Amino acid sequence: MGVMKQLIRLTILFCTCAAMMTAFAGTETYSGKEMKQVAPAPPPECNWSGFYVGLHVGGQFGHSEDFDFGYNAIDHPFGYSESGVIAGGQAGYNFQWNWLVLGAEVDLGYMNLDGRTVDPASVRFDNSDTHASTDSDFYTTFRARIGVALNHWLIYATGGGIGVNYETRFVDDCSTRPCSPGTVDAHEQDFDWGYTVGGGFEYMFGCHWSIKGEYLYFSLDDQDFSAPNNFGAIQRFNGETTGHIVRGGLNYKF
Repeated sequence: MGVMKQLIRLTILFCTCAAMMTAFAGTETYSGKEMKQVAPAPPPECNWSGFYVGLHVGGQFGHSEDFDFGYNAIDHPFGYSESGVIAGGQAGYNFQWNWLVLGAEVDLGYMNLDGRTVDPASVRFDNSDTHASTDSDFYTTFRARIGVALNHWLIYATGGGIGVNYETRFVDDCSTRPCSPGTVDAHEQDFDWGYTVGGGFEYMFGCHWSIKGEYLYFSLDDQDFSAPNNFGAIQRFNGETTGHIVRGGLNYKF
Protein backbone atom coordinates (compact mmCIF):
# COMPACT_ATOMS: atom_id res chain seq x y z
CA MET A 1 0.00 0.00 0.00
CA GLY A 2 2.88 2.38 0.79
CA VAL A 3 4.54 1.56 -2.51
CA MET A 4 1.30 2.34 -4.37
CA LYS A 5 1.03 5.73 -2.70
CA GLN A 6 4.61 6.53 -3.66
CA LEU A 7 3.92 5.61 -7.31
CA ILE A 8 0.82 7.80 -7.38
CA ARG A 9 2.77 10.74 -5.92
CA LEU A 10 5.61 10.34 -8.45
CA THR A 11 3.12 10.10 -11.33
CA ILE A 12 1.38 13.31 -10.27
CA LEU A 13 4.75 15.12 -9.90
CA PHE A 14 5.93 13.94 -13.34
CA CYS A 15 2.71 15.08 -15.04
CA THR A 16 2.88 18.48 -13.34
CA CYS A 17 6.50 19.04 -14.49
CA ALA A 18 5.66 17.96 -18.07
CA ALA A 19 2.70 20.36 -18.21
CA MET A 20 4.81 23.27 -16.96
CA MET A 21 7.61 22.56 -19.51
CA THR A 22 5.08 22.43 -22.35
CA ALA A 23 3.52 25.74 -21.28
CA PHE A 24 6.90 27.51 -21.13
CA ALA A 25 7.95 26.06 -24.50
CA GLY A 26 4.70 27.23 -26.13
CA THR A 27 5.12 30.73 -24.75
CA GLU A 28 8.64 31.02 -26.20
CA THR A 29 7.66 29.67 -29.64
CA TYR A 30 4.86 32.21 -30.21
CA SER A 31 6.41 35.32 -28.68
CA GLY A 32 5.94 38.69 -30.42
CA LYS A 33 9.68 38.88 -31.10
CA GLU A 34 9.63 35.69 -33.13
CA MET A 35 6.57 36.89 -35.10
CA LYS A 36 8.42 40.10 -36.10
CA GLN A 37 11.35 38.09 -37.42
CA VAL A 38 9.09 35.87 -39.51
CA ALA A 39 6.94 38.72 -41.00
CA PRO A 40 8.93 42.00 -41.44
CA ALA A 41 7.09 45.22 -42.29
CA PRO A 42 6.70 45.83 -46.07
CA PRO A 43 8.74 48.70 -47.62
CA PRO A 44 6.88 51.93 -48.53
CA GLU A 45 5.54 52.17 -52.11
CA CYS A 46 6.97 54.73 -54.57
CA ASN A 47 4.62 57.17 -56.30
CA TRP A 48 4.84 60.38 -58.34
CA SER A 49 3.25 62.78 -55.82
CA GLY A 50 5.42 65.63 -54.55
CA PHE A 51 7.63 68.58 -55.48
CA TYR A 52 10.63 68.05 -57.76
CA VAL A 53 13.52 69.99 -59.31
CA GLY A 54 15.85 69.02 -62.14
CA LEU A 55 18.04 69.84 -65.12
CA HIS A 56 17.57 69.37 -68.88
CA VAL A 57 19.61 69.60 -72.09
CA GLY A 58 18.80 69.09 -75.76
CA GLY A 59 18.31 70.89 -79.05
CA GLN A 60 15.72 72.78 -81.06
CA PHE A 61 15.07 73.25 -84.76
CA GLY A 62 12.44 75.22 -86.61
CA HIS A 63 11.48 77.72 -89.29
CA SER A 64 11.36 81.52 -89.38
CA GLU A 65 9.39 83.47 -91.95
CA ASP A 66 9.80 87.18 -92.78
CA PHE A 67 7.36 89.16 -94.87
CA ASP A 68 8.84 92.20 -96.58
CA PHE A 69 6.25 94.90 -97.36
CA GLY A 70 7.47 96.83 -100.37
CA TYR A 71 11.11 95.90 -101.06
CA ASN A 72 11.69 97.04 -104.68
CA ALA A 73 7.91 97.64 -104.81
CA ILE A 74 7.28 93.90 -104.35
CA ASP A 75 5.54 92.41 -101.29
CA HIS A 76 7.02 88.96 -100.70
CA PRO A 77 7.62 86.44 -97.91
CA PHE A 78 10.86 84.49 -97.50
CA GLY A 79 11.75 81.83 -94.95
CA TYR A 80 14.76 80.03 -93.52
CA SER A 81 15.66 77.31 -91.04
CA GLU A 82 16.92 78.00 -87.54
CA SER A 83 18.39 75.68 -84.92
CA GLY A 84 20.43 75.65 -81.73
CA VAL A 85 21.05 74.14 -78.32
CA ILE A 86 18.80 74.27 -75.27
CA ALA A 87 19.73 73.77 -71.60
CA GLY A 88 18.35 74.80 -68.22
CA GLY A 89 16.47 73.75 -65.12
CA GLN A 90 12.90 72.91 -64.17
CA ALA A 91 10.71 72.70 -61.06
CA GLY A 92 7.23 71.29 -60.62
CA TYR A 93 4.67 69.38 -58.59
CA ASN A 94 2.84 66.12 -59.31
CA PHE A 95 -0.27 64.67 -57.68
CA GLN A 96 -1.02 60.98 -58.24
CA TRP A 97 -4.47 59.47 -57.81
CA ASN A 98 -4.48 55.76 -58.63
CA TRP A 99 -2.97 55.64 -62.15
CA LEU A 100 -3.72 59.31 -62.99
CA VAL A 101 -0.97 61.91 -62.50
CA LEU A 102 -1.68 65.66 -62.69
CA GLY A 103 0.99 68.32 -62.38
CA ALA A 104 2.46 71.68 -63.31
CA GLU A 105 6.02 72.53 -64.40
CA VAL A 106 8.06 75.70 -64.96
CA ASP A 107 11.45 75.74 -66.65
CA LEU A 108 14.05 78.42 -67.33
CA GLY A 109 17.19 78.22 -69.42
CA TYR A 110 19.12 79.06 -72.58
CA MET A 111 17.77 78.47 -76.10
CA ASN A 112 19.52 79.63 -79.27
CA LEU A 113 17.16 80.36 -82.19
CA ASP A 114 19.96 80.89 -84.68
CA GLY A 115 19.08 81.39 -88.38
CA ARG A 116 19.97 83.52 -91.40
CA THR A 117 19.07 83.83 -95.09
CA VAL A 118 19.47 86.15 -98.08
CA ASP A 119 16.34 87.93 -99.31
CA PRO A 120 15.38 86.34 -102.67
CA ALA A 121 14.57 89.77 -104.09
CA SER A 122 18.11 90.86 -103.27
CA VAL A 123 19.49 87.91 -105.25
CA ARG A 124 17.55 89.01 -108.34
CA PHE A 125 18.13 92.75 -108.11
CA ASP A 126 20.95 93.76 -105.78
CA ASN A 127 23.69 91.18 -105.74
CA SER A 128 22.61 89.36 -102.52
CA ASP A 129 23.43 92.19 -100.15
CA THR A 130 20.18 91.96 -98.16
CA HIS A 131 19.59 89.33 -95.49
CA ALA A 132 17.33 88.41 -92.57
CA SER A 133 18.38 86.69 -89.34
CA THR A 134 17.12 85.54 -85.94
CA ASP A 135 18.82 85.08 -82.57
CA SER A 136 17.85 84.47 -78.92
CA ASP A 137 19.30 83.64 -75.52
CA PHE A 138 17.16 82.78 -72.49
CA TYR A 139 13.66 81.29 -72.46
CA THR A 140 10.97 80.00 -70.09
CA THR A 141 7.90 77.77 -70.26
CA PHE A 142 5.03 77.19 -67.85
CA ARG A 143 2.95 74.10 -68.57
CA ALA A 144 0.33 71.74 -67.19
CA ARG A 145 0.98 67.97 -67.34
CA ILE A 146 -1.41 65.01 -67.37
CA GLY A 147 -0.13 61.46 -67.43
CA VAL A 148 -0.64 57.77 -66.81
CA ALA A 149 1.51 56.05 -64.18
CA LEU A 150 2.59 52.50 -64.96
CA ASN A 151 4.51 51.60 -61.78
CA HIS A 152 7.91 53.27 -62.29
CA TRP A 153 6.97 54.68 -65.72
CA LEU A 154 5.04 57.89 -66.41
CA ILE A 155 3.71 58.73 -69.88
CA TYR A 156 2.35 62.28 -70.14
CA ALA A 157 1.06 65.09 -72.35
CA THR A 158 1.87 68.73 -71.64
CA GLY A 159 0.93 72.20 -72.86
CA GLY A 160 1.08 75.87 -71.90
CA GLY A 161 3.00 79.06 -72.66
CA ILE A 162 6.55 79.82 -73.80
CA GLY A 163 8.55 83.05 -73.74
CA VAL A 164 11.84 83.74 -75.55
CA ASN A 165 14.15 86.74 -75.43
CA TYR A 166 14.17 86.99 -79.21
CA GLU A 167 15.62 89.19 -81.95
CA THR A 168 14.53 89.35 -85.62
CA ARG A 169 16.61 91.47 -88.01
CA PHE A 170 16.52 92.63 -91.64
CA VAL A 171 19.64 94.35 -93.05
CA ASP A 172 20.09 95.96 -96.50
CA ASP A 173 23.83 96.72 -96.77
CA CYS A 174 24.56 99.47 -99.29
CA SER A 175 28.32 99.06 -98.94
CA THR A 176 28.36 96.33 -101.61
CA ARG A 177 26.59 98.26 -104.40
CA PRO A 178 25.88 101.83 -105.53
CA CYS A 179 22.80 103.21 -103.82
CA SER A 180 21.80 106.18 -101.74
CA PRO A 181 23.86 106.59 -98.53
CA GLY A 182 22.99 104.53 -95.51
CA THR A 183 22.01 100.99 -94.62
CA VAL A 184 18.54 99.68 -93.79
CA ASP A 185 18.75 97.98 -90.40
CA ALA A 186 15.30 96.96 -89.22
CA HIS A 187 15.09 94.79 -86.12
CA GLU A 188 12.94 93.92 -83.14
CA GLN A 189 14.22 92.49 -79.85
CA ASP A 190 11.83 91.73 -77.02
CA PHE A 191 10.52 88.91 -74.84
CA ASP A 192 8.29 87.18 -77.36
CA TRP A 193 5.48 84.96 -76.02
CA GLY A 194 3.72 82.03 -77.64
CA TYR A 195 2.32 78.58 -76.93
CA THR A 196 3.84 75.11 -76.65
CA VAL A 197 2.41 71.56 -76.62
CA GLY A 198 4.00 68.14 -76.50
CA GLY A 199 4.56 65.03 -74.45
CA GLY A 200 7.13 62.70 -72.98
CA PHE A 201 7.97 59.80 -70.73
CA GLU A 202 9.68 59.56 -67.34
CA TYR A 203 11.19 56.65 -65.41
CA MET A 204 11.59 56.68 -61.61
CA PHE A 205 14.28 54.81 -59.73
CA GLY A 206 14.90 54.80 -55.98
CA CYS A 207 11.58 56.62 -55.22
CA HIS A 208 13.31 60.04 -55.59
CA TRP A 209 15.29 60.19 -58.85
CA SER A 210 13.83 60.05 -62.36
CA ILE A 211 15.03 60.53 -65.94
CA LYS A 212 12.87 61.81 -68.78
CA GLY A 213 12.68 62.39 -72.52
CA GLU A 214 10.43 65.15 -73.89
CA TYR A 215 9.26 66.69 -77.17
CA LEU A 216 7.67 70.18 -77.45
CA TYR A 217 6.27 72.06 -80.43
CA PHE A 218 6.24 75.86 -80.06
CA SER A 219 4.93 78.86 -81.99
CA LEU A 220 5.91 82.44 -81.13
CA ASP A 221 3.76 85.52 -81.66
CA ASP A 222 4.39 87.51 -84.84
CA GLN A 223 6.86 90.38 -84.66
CA ASP A 224 6.29 93.66 -86.50
CA PHE A 225 9.26 95.95 -87.08
CA SER A 226 10.33 98.69 -89.52
CA ALA A 227 13.11 101.08 -90.51
CA PRO A 228 13.57 103.93 -93.02
CA ASN A 229 15.01 102.76 -96.32
CA ASN A 230 17.55 104.49 -98.53
CA PHE A 231 14.85 106.55 -100.23
CA GLY A 232 13.39 108.00 -97.04
CA ALA A 233 10.33 105.76 -96.94
CA ILE A 234 9.46 103.42 -94.03
CA GLN A 235 10.06 99.78 -94.87
CA ARG A 236 7.90 97.39 -92.80
CA PHE A 237 8.46 93.72 -91.93
CA ASN A 238 6.60 90.93 -90.21
CA GLY A 239 8.33 87.89 -88.70
CA GLU A 240 7.05 84.60 -87.32
CA THR A 241 8.81 81.54 -85.88
CA THR A 242 7.75 77.96 -85.14
CA GLY A 243 9.95 75.13 -83.91
CA HIS A 244 10.51 71.82 -82.18
CA ILE A 245 12.33 71.07 -78.91
CA VAL A 246 13.78 67.64 -78.13
CA ARG A 247 15.44 67.25 -74.72
CA GLY A 248 16.34 64.90 -71.91
CA GLY A 249 16.26 65.61 -68.19
CA LEU A 250 17.02 64.43 -64.66
CA ASN A 251 14.68 65.15 -61.73
CA TYR A 252 14.84 64.76 -57.94
CA LYS A 253 11.52 64.42 -56.05
CA PHE A 254 11.36 65.49 -52.41
